[in-house]
Amino acid sequence: MKRTIFILILMLAVGMTASAKESFAKQFKGKEGFACVTIGKAAMKMMPVQSKSNLKIGSIADKVDHLEIVSASTPQAAQKLTKACNNWIERDNFESVLDVDEGGQQASIYAKTGSDQNVFLLLEHEKETTSVIIIYGTMTLDDMNGVMGGQ
Repeated sequence: MKRTIFILILMLAVGMTASAKESFAKQFKGKEGFACVTIGKAAMKMMPVQSKSNLKIGSIADKVDHLEIVSASTPQAAQKLTKACNNWIERDNFESVLDVDEGGQQASIYAKTGSDQNVFLLLEHEKETTSVIIIYGTMTLDDMNGVMGGQ
């Protein structure tokens, strides 16, 4: 009996670990009103060190596991995406890094660091649409500051 309970607990622990590494975008793929893009590690390495917009994405390519972009093009889809993001942010205790509200356009950056895989989440609302960019990897806040052109 003890062995059966131990095996069940072990399976549950493995299942929880696997689900924690699943894609956020997966829940929206193929659904009406959503567009999903996943960029893998190999594609990140092909990006220039510095882009025309002065973002230095290539500078952290070796620290990025993958990047996901989810866009909602209808008010209903935007509401669902925002709710899913807010639930994830609250459940996993993301830290608020930046919050900007300018003329009805809102953008927020959240970070979850200090584990094997750090997550940076950019949530943007504009009129009736919402987009989220999620970067998974080992990059730090300092690395992300460097991407934006900081020191």
